[in-house]
Amino acid sequence: MAGGTGGHLFPGIAIAEELHKRGEEVYFVSGTRKIERHILKKSAFPHFELEVEGFIGRSLKDKLRATIKLILSFFKSLKLIKEIKPAVMVAEGGYVSVPVVLAGKILGVKAVLQEQNVYPGRANLLLSRFVDKIFVGFADSIHYFPKEKVIVSGTPVRSELLEYKERIHQGKGLLLLGGSLGARFLNNLMLKIAKELLLRIPNLYIFHQTGHEDYERVWSEYKEKFTGEQELERLKVYPFIEDMGWAYAQADLVISRAGASTIAELIALKKPAILIPYPYATHHHQERNALVLTKSGSALMFRQEEIREEDLIETITNLLEEPRKLQIMRENLSRLIPLEPKAIIIEETLKLFRRDRLC
Repeated sequence: MAGGTGGHLFPGIAIAEELHKRGEEVYFVSGTRKIERHILKKSAFPHFELEVEGFIGRSLKDKLRATIKLILSFFKSLKLIKEIKPAVMVAEGGYVSVPVVLAGKILGVKAVLQEQNVYPGRANLLLSRFVDKIFVGFADSIHYFPKEKVIVSGTPVRSELLEYKERIHQGKGLLLLGGSLGARFLNNLMLKIAKELLLRIPNLYIFHQTGHEDYERVWSEYKEKFTGEQELERLKVYPFIEDMGWAYAQADLVISRAGASTIAELIALKKPAILIPYPYATHHHQERNALVLTKSGSALMFRQEEIREEDLIETITNLLEEPRKLQIMRENLSRLIPLEPKAIIIEETLKLFRRDRLC
């Protein structure tokens, strides 16, 4: 079960793909958002949807609607579990996990959850009471959960990200990511600084993922700003990048939010980054994620409310013009979480199933 954003879905897909290779039968349950459907449409797994909503920061009317949807999803989950008869359930986060785990608990199905962020999401905090094991991406997360259930595993990344991909340019690459949903602030920021960056770094290529909803606006503004065909050739703009392994291969430096899956990918691929955490994330969880990298010297962080465009331009230019600084960041990344997340999660999860069989 995974829903809400790619940050929950991608680790789930990574685990599911590995299970599938081992001959296991895998089913996916997600929410109904457009991004969830888009990400899962290419997967090889049967896919079911539940209509759920969050509660935090909502009006009383919206909370009532969310409660009704949760109750309906619970009964749908009971029916689904009886049909599928799963050996074990894996919750990756998002409200869609709640009705399924609770229904599974009533029906006696083993369940585990995987928390990608340093500070857990509310759904996972709730479900931690009902699951059998909890896998965390970072050791700092241990004290938020029942300690006897917790295993530090790291966060899985999709195997396709680790495959060799060829660069399409011979210069220096800057990749801007706003997460699977895009980030309007980051889009506007790059619109303001891209021209100056391309002027200062003659062999720079910018790869910009805008998110589907903001693509037309961003691309239209870029075309207004850049009249020269040569400049536009060094600027690649996409609503959503399907092959993220290819995108990372183009980059010497990444600018992004600090979602947990992005952090895991940066670590796995040893990509230096400038992180700009989403300031309105619950309990500032993106900033807590970013601090894992900044404390180790693997990334730099700018708080959104403190960013000065000139400072950011100077920082990007200095990093890209001094390869030794990027190399030190890559070396520091190589020291973080030397684990095999997929192997740990799968082996520990299958133990639950095998133990039940023996009993």
